[in-house]
Amino acid sequence: MKTKMLFRIILYIIGLNILALGTTLFACGKLGVSSLVSVPQTLSFIIHTTLGHATTIFFIVLVLVQLIIVRKFELKIVLQLVLAFVFGWLVDFYGLTVGLKRIPLDGYAERIPVTILAILCTALGIFMMVKASFVLIPADGFVNVISDKLHMPFGQMKFCFDASMIIITILLGLIFLHRITSIGIGTILAVLFVGQLINLLNLITNKIKKA
Repeated sequence: MKTKMLFRIILYIIGLNILALGTTLFACGKLGVSSLVSVPQTLSFIIHTTLGHATTIFFIVLVLVQLIIVRKFELKIVLQLVLAFVFGWLVDFYGLTVGLKRIPLDGYAERIPVTILAILCTALGIFMMVKASFVLIPADGFVNVISDKLHMPFGQMKFCFDASMIIITILLGLIFLHRITSIGIGTILAVLFVGQLINLLNLITNKIKKA
């Protein structure tokens, strides 16, 4: 039992780091980020802060909205606040401390592979965190609360959430920056392939278990 719990904790921590790395790589590729951080990245441009700080702010808002909706103290939601700070710190750690954002990428020949790697990291990170079954990231926690409230399937609500994040990102960019930012081919590829890759990883692990 203790060994299984330790494995889940390690799996969760590794998954969280891989997801944060994927988020940073999207920003480095400059071909559009995933819907998960499209609003935070645009927010970082507007208020002149780091992507990590903006992500933390956005995640805190999502957690507070969840608490308002459920109207009661739920530990699984409150713990998302801790995750918001940790995830934001990790994004800046990989981007600024490690220095990934300072690596110059010239042209699509360099940016496309980085964006593809970002998609792979995002899918793998989410897959590992879901398998570990601990605290949801605030975005997924928000989707979970709304889907329960409206009695909608999680997958359907997740699609609506991602679409709304893209729309909000476009509106924020046009209103405050007078241009569209954070949305690009990378965003479209993430929408198309992150979910499919997670399904593929689930299929592979299920087959390994049955073998």
